[in-house]
Amino acid sequence: MSRKKKNQKEEIDIFANVPSIIDKVLPDCLEEKRDYLYLGYNKYCRCFVMTIYPEMSWIGWLQDLYYIGNVNISIKVESSSNATVINQLTRKLVQAQSQYTTYAKQGNIAHTPELEKQISDLEDLRTLIQTNQDKLFFVTIFISITCEDLQTLNEKSKILEAEINKKTAMIRTLSFRQIEGLKNILPLGEIAIPNYERNMLSRWCINFDTYC
Repeated sequence: MSRKKKNQKEEIDIFANVPSIIDKVLPDCLEEKRDYLYLGYNKYCRCFVMTIYPEMSWIGWLQDLYYIGNVNISIKVESSSNATVINQLTRKLVQAQSQYTTYAKQGNIAHTPELEKQISDLEDLRTLIQTNQDKLFFVTIFISITCEDLQTLNEKSKILEAEINKKTAMIRTLSFRQIEGLKNILPLGEIAIPNYERNMLSRWCINFDTYC
């Protein structure tokens, strides 16, 4: 009986050492520099965040960035409250209509075409959200690039920035925040770095900031 108990105590749980997702994505080491990370032998990484978006995007609009090689893209999406969005759109619409009326009385026609378009866009957006045809989301895009040496990392970083600029967008290196950027790129459920989120509409992937 005692031998049986002893065997039970020595029994190894065959599921205890199954690798987790964390084990598969964690680097060999982690050393943070000003604008890049050293992740172990022949692994240098730089993390970016997108700060300016194109007026309109589409499915796969970042797909060609993968051709640069060893590029990872993480998109954080958070939904917003329709009631809050409608209230803010209404206030912005009233403000634009007031400015239009003022310029029209003054005979100032330089800004009226721009205001007319803004008023029309705001009315259309408010209608879409009120009728549940669209929804506004807060989006943050993180991009990382990994290379075998620092020189190649700098060269590919320039190529990445050039490709992003072609899309009328812009990225910024996360200086002194590289570890935070890496956490947001890895599947760790990390909350996006604040102050870089942008408002996007699901319909036609429109950048909401363009209209406001």
